[in-house]
Amino acid sequence: MQEKKQPILRKVINVGSSIGVTIPAEVAKQLELTSGVEVEIQPTANGFSVSKKPSLDPAFMASMEKGLKEYRGALEILRKSDE
Repeated sequence: MQEKKQPILRKVINVGSSIGVTIPAEVAKQLELTSGVEVEIQPTANGFSVSKKPSLDPAFMASMEKGLKEYRGALEILRKSDE
């Protein structure tokens, strides 16, 4: 049987003109969260969930840049044909 995880209680704090909730260090480490990492906040039926924003794979981005550079002329012709 799967062990039920205990909830982690945190207080809402003021952060400038906003409010925030801190993430315990052990949770941040487990989720690979560091200062500056973007997270997504999704409303749920019981409150909200917070998850690390997915990042694009560097190899995918390199392939996209290569393709855009290689087919720039053709893409420009297609763009102009829509005007």
